[in-house]
Amino acid sequence: MSNARRLYLRVTLKLLILLGLGLAAIPFVASLRHGGSDASNPWMVEVDLSSMEAGQIQVVPWPGGEVWIHFRTRQDIQHLHTIATDSLRDPASQQSDQPNAVSNDSRSLRPEYIVILPRETRRGCQVQQIELQAGITGYSEACFGARFDNAGRILKNSGQPDHHNLTIPAHEFSGPTTLRVLPLAK
Repeated sequence: MSNARRLYLRVTLKLLILLGLGLAAIPFVASLRHGGSDASNPWMVEVDLSSMEAGQIQVVPWPGGEVWIHFRTRQDIQHLHTIATDSLRDPASQQSDQPNAVSNDSRSLRPEYIVILPRETRRGCQVQQIELQAGITGYSEACFGARFDNAGRILKNSGQPDHHNLTIPAHEFSGPTTLRVLPLAK
């Protein structure tokens, strides 16, 4: 084979490789260009809350697992302000994975809605909704016996010492009854 032919084949092969890499990079560049603000981002999920009733939990599929949106009752909201902080392991949620905007008693942007990842923080065991006392809901998980109030704060004397409050993903209200769950911050 002649040197000219080898040179031609090398240049052609390199151009084809560059073309393939360029085509493979298009989806990645497109996702960066939108910066996460486009509704086509799979990590950003919009949820219509208009049909929810007090006490109901809406399970929302999300790429990081499922997200629960709990529409709390009036009793649940009142309980958040009267619960004895000495019954909670981390009442101020200082060791919690949550956005700064929800650092309050209800751990939510609006007291009637809490958005949580329904998994405990040690092994990721699924939580379930329970009745903590008459008319007051909370959450529990069966792997370690951790129990949480309806703000997702872990109760003292439950679970393992390294358990924390339930995780609250970043979210915002994009309308009066529309909630947007945002990508997890890295």
